Amino acid sequence: MRTVTDYKQLNIKDVVSDIHSVKDYVIFNGHKVKLTTTSPNYGGVRYWLVCPVCDKRKGTLYDVNSVMACRTCAKLYYPLQENKVQRDNFSQFLYYDRLLSKARTELNPKFEWAFYSNLRYDPITLSLHNKPKGMHWTTYNSKIEHIDKLIDKALLLYDVINIGEQQHADEISKQYDTILRTQINTKYII
Repeated sequence: MRTVTDYKQLNIKDVVSDIHSVKDYVIFNGHKVKLTTTSPNYGGVRYWLVCPVCDKRKGTLYDVNSVMACRTCAKLYYPLQENKVQRDNFSQFLYYDRLLSKARTELNPKFEWAFYSNLRYDPITLSLHNKPKGMHWTTYNSKIEHIDKLIDKALLLYDVINIGEQQHADEISKQYDTILRTQINTKYII
């Protein structure tokens, strides 16, 4: 997965450090990038880089494969998005497990240490004894429902992972059996 840190970037803050030298365009790594301005409500002028691909105002452009483009046009991700985008079932499971730990800790911070362990899906009533003081019942009920949904997603992904592992083990045993049969058949043929 390509992240924004993998490519050279042109940030508008670096370009507009000296306002007197700003022109209609900037040259960066041999690319001519247009500049545009807007007028904020508080007065003054705000400068923007214009993405050559989508012609939208952007604060940062990236030099990707000898083309200047914004993050969305170049299909780049931030490093923190790495686990959230295009992940396998196991990574999704760990992501939902972290969300579940975080949600449970919000409701009962005293047991934070107990929630930060993988595969801990005991019933909510055991870990969350009562509503935190000062929290509305509607908020509490919505958080409990959110936790229940996270548990369901995590358990579903856990089942999918187990099914995938079982299928993989079955496939390996089939291949092993065919190898053994071919070895036995070649033994008797020779």
